[in-house]
Amino acid sequence: MDTAQRKPRPKKPRAPKPRKSFFLRGLITILPATLTLFILVTVVQFAQTYVTKPINSTIYWALEGNGLGWKVLDRLGIDPMSNEFLDTSALSPELEELRLREPGGVNSDRFATILQAQREEEMSFFRDLEALAINPDKLRREVQQVISPWVGVLVSLVVVLTMGYFASGFLGRRAIAAVDRAAQNLPVIRSVYPYTKQLVEFFAAETEFDFDTVVAAPYPSEQVYCIAFVTSTGLKTVHEVLGERYVTVFVPTSPMPMTGFTVFIREDRLIPLPITVDEALRITVSAGVLIPAVERVEELESSLAALGAELEAHDTPHADEPPA
Repeated sequence: MDTAQRKPRPKKPRAPKPRKSFFLRGLITILPATLTLFILVTVVQFAQTYVTKPINSTIYWALEGNGLGWKVLDRLGIDPMSNEFLDTSALSPELEELRLREPGGVNSDRFATILQAQREEEMSFFRDLEALAINPDKLRREVQQVISPWVGVLVSLVVVLTMGYFASGFLGRRAIAAVDRAAQNLPVIRSVYPYTKQLVEFFAAETEFDFDTVVAAPYPSEQVYCIAFVTSTGLKTVHEVLGERYVTVFVPTSPMPMTGFTVFIREDRLIPLPITVDEALRITVSAGVLIPAVERVEELESSLAALGAELEAHDTPHADEPPA
């Protein structure tokens, strides 16, 4: 057969590449923003419930529950003794009968006189609102309209800054050390407080071995390396028994780096990596797909691309190849 009459061999149809479902792509797109919003809302709710709300309650009680606070309320234009805050359910039987019998009710002169006399008998420095027939909910709502709950946020910031300034001084450090010793001697608190303190200091530490140190660690075997974070200088007993410096590293798992393994590895076997924690976490979450540009092996990528081109050329027959 003449070579001019030979027909080119038809190309083999390529199998279609699998495509990720739209649902999975949408989930990957939405989850980071959703989780970020969830964490922010959780932190705000925690701060509001356990920080700002108790501070606001203390501020409001300081205004409503004692004589000095009432003087401040008077300057703010709030009179707790007015009928606006009267709690009729807390009235004595005599006043309740008088309220129902008098034409003017609580606004009658006789009712006001007897109510004033009974309140003077119950009056002391600390104000018992129930004994004074004052509705605490109505009074609290009125106080909140004058003093915004955002005051608790500002007071919280001031308290934190003040504590930080105090703790940085000599007396502050001595006081904190005394509190630590007392907490470690209490039967129940000593089983929780030291570990909570270590956890807080771990995230706030400014030591040489910080969570910012990213390394390649030989784990789980000698010739296998993984992304890890140096977390501390290790255990004293391990140093003494082995005679070498073993540091503590945290090995995150893919694709959820929130969990992982805490291992002790000899310091000279660790390979420091010039990448940030965020970049290391991206490598872990993506199972090694998202490699920072500074750590990409260009020669290996070129070799893989050349290998792919060679395989593609091998699958595509030449024009002069005889038919099968």
